[in-house]
Amino acid sequence: MLPTVTNYRVVPSVVPQGRETEIKIVPNERAFLFFDGAEYLLNIICADDDEVCYFTPTTKHPVKLVAEDGILKFTYTFDREQEYLFQLEKDEKKVAEFYIYSLAEDLYALTPLRGDFHGHSYRSDAKRDPGALLGHYREQGYDFMSLTDHNRYYPGLEMDEAYEGVKLGITHVPGEEVHFPGCMIHTVHVGGKSSVAALYCKDEAGCRAEADEYIAKVPESVPEKYRERYSRLMWITDHIHEAGGLAIFPHPYWKPGGSRVFNVQEGFARIILKSGMYDAYELVGGMGQIGINFSINLRAELLSEGVKFPVVGSSDVHGIVATPTFPHLFTICFAKDNSVDSIMEALKEGKTVAVEATGDEYQRHYRCYGDLRLVYYAQFLLTNYFPQLQRVCAGEGIAMRNYLMGLAPASLIEAQVEQTEYFKGEFFGKREYIAVSEEVKEYESKWREVQLAGPTGKGSAYHSEKVTRQI
Repeated sequence: MLPTVTNYRVVPSVVPQGRETEIKIVPNERAFLFFDGAEYLLNIICADDDEVCYFTPTTKHPVKLVAEDGILKFTYTFDREQEYLFQLEKDEKKVAEFYIYSLAEDLYALTPLRGDFHGHSYRSDAKRDPGALLGHYREQGYDFMSLTDHNRYYPGLEMDEAYEGVKLGITHVPGEEVHFPGCMIHTVHVGGKSSVAALYCKDEAGCRAEADEYIAKVPESVPEKYRERYSRLMWITDHIHEAGGLAIFPHPYWKPGGSRVFNVQEGFARIILKSGMYDAYELVGGMGQIGINFSINLRAELLSEGVKFPVVGSSDVHGIVATPTFPHLFTICFAKDNSVDSIMEALKEGKTVAVEATGDEYQRHYRCYGDLRLVYYAQFLLTNYFPQLQRVCAGEGIAMRNYLMGLAPASLIEAQVEQTEYFKGEFFGKREYIAVSEEVKEYESKWREVQLAGPTGKGSAYHSEKVTRQI
């Protein structure tokens, strides 16, 4: 969803719980610099307070503010992990509203990343060049993506080489989609240092012989009709883990080739998810809405049985035009930083939320799945952070694609990455706010005097009883 244009912003917008924090309300454009000495009232409202009237909250924490150097600032301690509403008033009239989120130290230390663990390029059966695809992802505000071409690990290496030596704002997580010969159940491999598919592509007979040895290791509880396929999955996931990667069980309710038949029978899907072989479950992905509904309810039943596993949302992207999955299905990952190792660690620990979106870029609605604490935070980010991030870093993605064609220098990408990093640092309080310069203030002061000396009306009315704007 495209961000709403606002006159002001609050920095930081994510704050640590229980720690005194300096908050600033700052203008987004020169014309909205606060008049020094002007007085304002800020009401702070907790989203999860126990209210007797939900239409008009009565539990407000008022803070009186006086503008200085064109901004408003104050210190405050947020005592609970939750969302807070700021209502800024002047002379009992609303000036602006802001939303802020307070986090306990463990979650505050992590970085929220938007990503996709399952996507394809022209090197297998999709429509986009590998390097250009990474640019398309960045244009949509993604922080990371995994290129998981069918039985092909090398397109990811091609992608890395395309941007070698260039500082990017998006991370490529290596991967592939593994289809062991004779086993039609897919496995998404992410984060590994080498290819699993290359093993059977080079020596199918030898890998089949290895996989046959796994049949003796299949648990007795697995029905006979599933045992051979189960042994193949054991071989696949073992080799993924040996490569240093993680195994994701994708799209169990996919109907290949327009078939009316699901690619994984539900009974077998339950056995697979209970087996512990897989590190994560692609809860929302390339299954169509009906398949996603089934998938979500399957997880709910397994959770009621005590079976818990990390979840991801993936686009399984093949084309980026008129597709219901990209950029509508994705993962929010809470990691130490935007590196492959940190993303893999967060995924393994279940610090992820699977997201599905409906609507268009002007009005988008999100459904999030995962631990409730992370879902609360994710919903705040989807409204207040990720739309702004998409707008800020869109130019990076365009510059990346132009760079690949020799139409833009690496320095153009890196300059935009620096702007994106400033936005992120300011939003999360990890970087100091850059104060408005004297040059900017002098410029606005000159033209503000011209405006104050002019007509007091608005529109076609030359005169009115009072100036209706801030000044």
